[in-house]
Amino acid sequence: MIRRIVGVLLALVGLIVVVVGGVAAFWLIGPDDTVHSGEQSLSSKGLAIASTPELLNRHGPVLHVDVRSSKNQPVFVGVARDFDVSSYLKGIAHTKLVQVQFPIALSTEDEKGTAGPLAAPATLDWWVTKANGTGTQSIAWPIEDGPYDVVIMNADGKTAPDVQVDLGIEIPKAFTSALGVFAAGIILLAVGILLVLFRRGPRKPHPAQNATSPPQPVQQPASRIAAAQRVVVVGIAFGLTTGCSAVPPADTVTVLTRPAISEQVAAAAIKHYDEVSNAAAKRRDEKLIATVETGDVLRLSQAGYRIDRVLDKAGKGIADPTTHVKPSIGVPSYGGYPMRFVASAGMSAYKDYQVLDLWERRSAGEPWLVSHQVTPEKKVKLPPLKGLRPVTAADNEKLAASPEAAGKALAGYFNAGTKSSHAALFAPSADVTSILRTVADAKSLLKDPKSYRAVIDTFRLSGTPTAFMTSSGEALVFLSLTEEFQLQVGPNLSIYWAQGSPGSAFSPPTTKYDSAITSTTLYQAALVVPPKGAKIRILSTADELVEAGGY
Repeated sequence: MIRRIVGVLLALVGLIVVVVGGVAAFWLIGPDDTVHSGEQSLSSKGLAIASTPELLNRHGPVLHVDVRSSKNQPVFVGVARDFDVSSYLKGIAHTKLVQVQFPIALSTEDEKGTAGPLAAPATLDWWVTKANGTGTQSIAWPIEDGPYDVVIMNADGKTAPDVQVDLGIEIPKAFTSALGVFAAGIILLAVGILLVLFRRGPRKPHPAQNATSPPQPVQQPASRIAAAQRVVVVGIAFGLTTGCSAVPPADTVTVLTRPAISEQVAAAAIKHYDEVSNAAAKRRDEKLIATVETGDVLRLSQAGYRIDRVLDKAGKGIADPTTHVKPSIGVPSYGGYPMRFVASAGMSAYKDYQVLDLWERRSAGEPWLVSHQVTPEKKVKLPPLKGLRPVTAADNEKLAASPEAAGKALAGYFNAGTKSSHAALFAPSADVTSILRTVADAKSLLKDPKSYRAVIDTFRLSGTPTAFMTSSGEALVFLSLTEEFQLQVGPNLSIYWAQGSPGSAFSPPTTKYDSAITSTTLYQAALVVPPKGAKIRILSTADELVEAGGY
């Protein structure tokens, strides 16, 4: 009786295992070890369809994505870190892929936002893998540990996608494991059937017992029952181990970072900058230079073009074209935006100088732009750029001054001159000497009190400095200073910006003021802040008058 019960149980378990293993091996998986969703229709009212990180929360298997447009348009499919995708799609209407039910359906949610457009996705350099073009576009990506997203778009980044998608997960040895489960089920089923159908032969008659003798116990077939139990245990264990061996491990990485840019992409960005900036300088084109520069360096360039258009209408003073010569770059790693990197190089048209650029990308969909640029003399030693990283609060404790404190100290130095309490913080610099001389010359106008009542010249830190720690233990700091100048005239006098002066590009000589002329000059500076006990080095400064007027 026990044998038959065990046999029935084994047969039932075996049947279930056979069905599960057979369905997995011959319907879900197949010899390519890949579970497919089947081709599904996906569309978006926005510009993209993007998965959430929770959909790729296990690593190891290979993700296969095949995409084709339902309208015969070029399509794009790519995988990227979640912080890149989030920045790219921020504020843009798109569709989130929130659930994949293999092998039946894909579930989505619409995310509200603007209609874009977005930068064409294939032009961006932060994709881990991508495919772009007409017809079916396919990617195969071994899923990495951490938050990643799959993005599907039309290739132009301007129109809503309407696509057919087939998702697949390739799990190594998944087909073999499923076959193992299938085989284990067959064995269990066969053993169960044998136990049910097997009949023992008739028992041998026992010799007659003496009425006075005690009854002898009948021996049960314990060895057979134990054997059957071992078969059940081994079979179930085999099924479980082979079935579960294909389950990939869960992600453990929650925050991803990456280098801001590759050397190849940086070299291409620098080459593009040289081409555009030279063309803009030749035409004094403020709109064109805005495609490769941003922030204060853009203000300097545009103001310089405006001054040159007024003072050099014939274009005789246009500078010779120059390019970066043998650039080297320092690339910090980031886990969000904005991202930055630093480049230094020789200058093809100015052999005695070098250029030091700070590059910035504000979001994943924007281009790399130069936000800060100075040109130190060739003899000025720059800090090592390899191994740059953003300055932390702990770093500030070890430096001679925090980046912000260094900027405020430099402004104080310019305001008070060599007698400033801040002067002792800085090493001697030709740039500082020149600026202090210009400030002193302006204040010397007060020697004529009948003509000039007051000179007000104030420097202040503009914005927040950008700083990086170098491998030498120093901080490389980029900052901007604003100089507000005011020259007040005596009673019953008027004043104007003289013909040929930079201020006349903003306020023509025909415009006269009864009280004062005013101007704003913007400075960019690059500093090296050492550990405590050493002096701050000023690598170089660049300046330009950006406003002029009066009252």
